[in-house]
Amino acid sequence: MNIRHSNTSKPKRTSLSDDVYGKWLELEKLVAKIFSVKGYFVKHNVKLTGRSGVKHQIDIYAEYRAPLHTSRIIIECKAYDEPVSKDTVMKLIQEVEDLGADKGILITTSYFTPDAVSTAKGHNIDLWNGVKLRELLSEIKIEETEKISTPKNIFYVKPAVSIQKAIEVVDDMLTGFLGHKKGLIEASTIIFYPFYELDVINAKIHETKGFLIKTTEEKIVDITILIDAVTGALCSYTVPQSAFTKQITRVMHLPTLTDEEKRALKIILHTEYITTSALSSLMACSTAKARKILQGLAIKGVLTMIRRGLYRLEIKLPDPTLLKPVSHNLKLETNKPSKGHTIKQVLNINEVKETVKLLFEGQIKDYRLIYYPYYTCKINEEEKRYIIAVDMQNNAIDKETGKILTTLYPHLPTFT
Repeated sequence: MNIRHSNTSKPKRTSLSDDVYGKWLELEKLVAKIFSVKGYFVKHNVKLTGRSGVKHQIDIYAEYRAPLHTSRIIIECKAYDEPVSKDTVMKLIQEVEDLGADKGILITTSYFTPDAVSTAKGHNIDLWNGVKLRELLSEIKIEETEKISTPKNIFYVKPAVSIQKAIEVVDDMLTGFLGHKKGLIEASTIIFYPFYELDVINAKIHETKGFLIKTTEEKIVDITILIDAVTGALCSYTVPQSAFTKQITRVMHLPTLTDEEKRALKIILHTEYITTSALSSLMACSTAKARKILQGLAIKGVLTMIRRGLYRLEIKLPDPTLLKPVSHNLKLETNKPSKGHTIKQVLNINEVKETVKLLFEGQIKDYRLIYYPYYTCKINEEEKRYIIAVDMQNNAIDKETGKILTTLYPHLPTFT
């Protein structure tokens, strides 16, 4: 395989606008970073000559150099809002075969059609959709956490229950009918999970009143917002429907949005429906651009298209005055805990501030990074590996935190 590395920037794709090309190039750089951090030798924007003598323009070429073998991967990136079709998959299959690569990976910010998924089967082709891409980018953020500024206001919550009590809860969960064990505890430890608390003054909330004739009133309030520092979810320390004691509940998840999508969401948040023409007028942009923004928000689950040109807000913004922060309910200890392991935050405080201002406006007066304790077990159930997390304030299983820690499995600290 002959590699000709292009020292010049990728030629401009005349069929794409500057905005789309910028998104495409940014995606390629992010993907190159993923493989570089994982230990691959990476070249971005290269020309490879195949066995047929044909030259192929490749977004990313990645090599993993082991003592006895070098694995070669061809990676193509598509910053699409629409689904990727089978034609794109077939093109990558042909490139991989002609170049003699070990694998091809097709990455998109959107998703793949059923035909595209079927076409990839039986070939050395991996398909990464937008969800997979975001998961990997979160992992990269975790590995580079030392570069993230850590807030000075650091606190933690002391465990209120013993390890022995927590173990009993896990054993009960793993014990099936007639005492059969559904899984084995391979290792366990206390993990302190990070949450941000932000004190916001002059926050704006909108109340809808009336039955037949509805009116909306704006109120100015002071609030304290609790945010998951790994996923960015809006949280509340409250009694969930399926429990009898208080625990941290993730109330609303907001996906990663572009700047334009954030502007649009700020407009849409306080209305139930929006049309393409209305958004075009409110954002002072073209109808085509407004349609693209709305389609992006629909793909990310923020909106649902009711009919052509009409969208409904899918996420429900909770009343922030009803959300309960940790510091109003539990005693906080200063600094990091001296025992157990702390999970490093993925989001820095500036990202969190931006989200809070988007949702509630107002001014952020103060903030805290709070580490909350979970007794965490690595479980081996047949071929499955997953995490069970026990809230060490109420001694109850926290399924959602367990799922999040399972996605972080390779990056968790060494258990005992």
